[in-house]
Amino acid sequence: MDKPSKKKQDELINIEIKKIVELFKDISEDKKELTMRLIERVAFMTITLQILEDDIKTKGATYKFEQGSQKMIVENPAQKSYNTMINRYIAAYDKLISLLHKDVKVVDDDDKFDHFVNSRTN
Repeated sequence: MDKPSKKKQDELINIEIKKIVELFKDISEDKKELTMRLIERVAFMTITLQILEDDIKTKGATYKFEQGSQKMIVENPAQKSYNTMINRYIAAYDKLISLLHKDVKVVDDDDKFDHFVNSRTN
């Protein structure tokens, strides 16, 4: 797969933003601006990582480099970029998830079964 055009990348990023925004639709108003900025960065990194992955799959993680009499195996620049970005991607996603978890309301899962059993045995 060839690298998508800037227009196609923007389209893919916008699709990714919409997917992630849907997960955060119930987040509190005071966190929406921060969350939106993180979502935009994560969406960009998601698409960029996919492009880098395609390049690595096609060309390999390393390649044979020749310059004059020098011959060596070197790391594909896409591999290096991927390795750096994936760590930042995980950190950004972790931050998003932490914002989501702080807004999740705890639901009382007590179905009153224990109360029922205790009232029957007394």
